[in-house]
Amino acid sequence: MNLNLKSDQLLFLHKGTITKELIELVVEALEQSVTNLEGDRKVRRKITNVFIEVFQNIGYHGVKSPQFSSSDMVIVLSLDKYYKIGTRNLIKKDTQEKIEGKIKQINGMDSEQLREEYKKALSSNELSEKGTAGLGFIDIARKSGEKLYCEFEEANDEYSFFYFETRIAKDQSPEAKAKRKAASVQN
Repeated sequence: MNLNLKSDQLLFLHKGTITKELIELVVEALEQSVTNLEGDRKVRRKITNVFIEVFQNIGYHGVKSPQFSSSDMVIVLSLDKYYKIGTRNLIKKDTQEKIEGKIKQINGMDSEQLREEYKKALSSNELSEKGTAGLGFIDIARKSGEKLYCEFEEANDEYSFFYFETRIAKDQSPEAKAKRKAASVQN
């Protein structure tokens, strides 16, 4: 995650264990920060929805280890044209390839394909060991309208740190969306 805190405006930062109980309290704090800063209600809703999803992903799927007790982190930044939501959490090394593959697959889909993949996952009735349907990354990509970014760093023989990031454009006008879509096709 590339941070330039001189020019970026920090809206929210949490470092430490993320629990299901903490999610509600944190969402209220973020909503207040975003409401004070962002006038566009659609953008505020996207930020909140994506934030909840990334926070829940860490709470449900992150691995807890006493050796890395404060490894969870969520950050929300206001950049010039985007809001950036980034996370770090501990995962088992053997899940790294699966996560990377899923994000790569999602990044290769357009909005219609994402919608179909979401419907397919909902109707499959297949739940992970954590009791979720694996919709998190699909949902984040659909709500943010942007590509997902991930990186991994070895923590030890058993675990890796998983860095995840997505952006939400401040300008949600049809013209701006068309420009972003054209630019992403070229990349």
